[in-house]
Amino acid sequence: MKGKIILVLSLLQFATRSFAQQPKLVVGIVVDQMRYDYLYRFAEKYSDGGFKRLMRDGFLCKNAQYNYIPTYTGPGHASIYTGTTPAIHGIAANEWYNKKTKTETYCTQDKTAVPVGSTGSAGFMSPKNLEASTIGDELEIFTNQQAKVIGLSLKDRSSILPAGHAADAAYWFDGSTGTFITSTFYKKELPQWLVDFNAKKYAQQYLEKGWNTLLPITQYTESLSDDNPYEKAPNKKEKPIFPYEYSQSLQKKEYDIIRTTPMGNTLTKQLAIAAIEGENMGTDAVCDLLCVSFSSTDYIGHSFAPKSIEVEDAYIQLDKDLEDFLLYLDTKIGKDQYTVFLTADHGASENVLYLQSKKIPAGIVNKKEIEKKIKGALYQAFSDSLVLKYVNQQVYLNDSIIYAKHMDKFLIEKHCAQVLRSIPEVQDVFCSEQLFLQTQNDMLQKALAQRGFNGQRSGDVLVVYKPGFVEYGATGTTHGSSYSYDTHVPLLFFGNGIVKGHSTRSIFITDIASTICQLLNIPYPNGNIGTPIGEALK
Repeated sequence: MKGKIILVLSLLQFATRSFAQQPKLVVGIVVDQMRYDYLYRFAEKYSDGGFKRLMRDGFLCKNAQYNYIPTYTGPGHASIYTGTTPAIHGIAANEWYNKKTKTETYCTQDKTAVPVGSTGSAGFMSPKNLEASTIGDELEIFTNQQAKVIGLSLKDRSSILPAGHAADAAYWFDGSTGTFITSTFYKKELPQWLVDFNAKKYAQQYLEKGWNTLLPITQYTESLSDDNPYEKAPNKKEKPIFPYEYSQSLQKKEYDIIRTTPMGNTLTKQLAIAAIEGENMGTDAVCDLLCVSFSSTDYIGHSFAPKSIEVEDAYIQLDKDLEDFLLYLDTKIGKDQYTVFLTADHGASENVLYLQSKKIPAGIVNKKEIEKKIKGALYQAFSDSLVLKYVNQQVYLNDSIIYAKHMDKFLIEKHCAQVLRSIPEVQDVFCSEQLFLQTQNDMLQKALAQRGFNGQRSGDVLVVYKPGFVEYGATGTTHGSSYSYDTHVPLLFFGNGIVKGHSTRSIFITDIASTICQLLNIPYPNGNIGTPIGEALK
């Protein structure tokens, strides 16, 4: 009997100790368009307290991959926080074609959600299109709404989709006013701390300073020259060279330009600190969740491409922001009292012309020509206009005509696929019936397409281009493919409950949610397909 009592007491002590050791705050950080190699390419310029601290004192997943296509911002953020892929969570792209309305649907658009903090159009947003729960949703339910869950970013989709449905709030940037806003889905009015933050007009202050390199420009030896043919300045400057000034944008009150500078990330960091302070996050026994997405790296990458000094400087400055933020968390929450995970929503391809200069196969795909070709080919074969749209490398067929005339849809899809396979830039093509009926469990093209295929929102025929071939211009870069430059991203865990170390095994982006839920001892998101990264947890 005495032994049983001791065992029960020991178990109670273990349970109490385990609960007490949970973090007070979890901070999820997503760096938009961060390739894995950026952890190392710019390492000599990083401080000891930013990326290097996370790598040194945390757990690094060296082979973290996206396990679906398309690799875009909306699906990426949704997959990180739901633990599943577009096939289940429904965010099939940043925007997808709606066959019923014959219009494109933006992933977070919601005409019933009225802007709060703005009279413009930027606030008609909510997570209503997200069809699975998030980490934050499960945390709110588990704690009976005692936890605070907040998402914030320059991009609406990068704050809303991580925060989820039951969150206390999501905040995003309105470029027409230079302030952060939300919608009535979350709040009827902005909290006072955000009103005070907006009143300081940080965006204007930063833009008045302009953008110059943090270090002497001669030290950016990991990049090409400042004036090279692979980049284009987003502010219509004659040449994309330092320094950049934004007086014309300020005169026109075009504050959105801050997105294309490292200062946009600094602004986001400041907002994160203001949110923690204003909401008293991480100050009680119930763990809170803050979802932070740094979006400026994506805008800068799209304009200047990976080998530019602008991209390198953006990451050096982001590293400094991370160092400042971690030091703040040390002081405010306490060392080993918080947990951070850092990842990216996708990577990016090298610039097409740069690859060609190195004799590596690459090219620019003419999307309009492909759409014209398949429309013509299907009309010639079936005497009807059967193609509604070609978008996101997907063909949307005209179901109303097909079903009204009792046509064989799979036959039409197969014919469409044959036409597409004849295009030199195309690697492979998948019909919807294949993706519905032929289950794939590997990491080959068809399996990636299947995990990204949503029956209600994706197209009927999916196209995969060859490596290095993109629907984009001659300058800058893009993403969205199934290749490693888009799928291989950083994944770091740090802080409370995390061991120091690394893993080189295959880890999927959908494993993040279940790992954090294991750490907090809460249910997985309801659509979760991921597996906890056990070796990262104490």
